[in-house]
Amino acid sequence: MAGRTISAYVSDDIADHVALEAKREERSPAQIAALALRFFISLPRDARASLVALDNLGTLDERRQALNEVARVLNIAEFDMTCRRMAAHASTLAPDDASENDLDRLAADLTAAALKRRE
Repeated sequence: MAGRTISAYVSDDIADHVALEAKREERSPAQIAALALRFFISLPRDARASLVALDNLGTLDERRQALNEVARVLNIAEFDMTCRRMAAHASTLAPDDASENDLDRLAADLTAAALKRRE
């Protein structure tokens, strides 16, 4: 994907955090910055204004609480998306005339396979 480079000046502390997270996530600092910019720009203007106000006026605890709420909503959205995708996939694996026992066995097999991939 073609793109353009833009620059941002941040504190040494933020730059260090970006470098650390990039290393942890096996991404480049530029990829972390691009993701952050996409997220910020995709927010409605009033949400961006609230984020800026919180950053400028909020206490550390207020910022942490707000970011925890954002994280909670994102985690719920990801969980819901994953459930929909899994249900759509699982529905293709069972025949229409599958018994409850067949469906239970299929669910157990899918769960076991998912747990094994996490090892």
